[in-house]
Amino acid sequence: MFNLCYPRTIDLGAGGNIVVGPLIAAIAALKDGPRWFARLHAREPNLMKIILTLRLQ
Repeated sequence: MFNLCYPRTIDLGAGGNIVVGPLIAAIAALKDGPRWFARLHAREPNLMKIILTLRLQ
């Protein structure tokens, strides 16, 4: 059931129908992932979504 939601959700975000920018608190290096997940798990205020990437050093 959920696998049917992802393509539609991605299309809505890519088309600008869903504004995701305000939901993203940070873009961080993958190596910093454990620290960010700890902060998310601790329910830090104003911290909703983190994007982890290989491109940051």
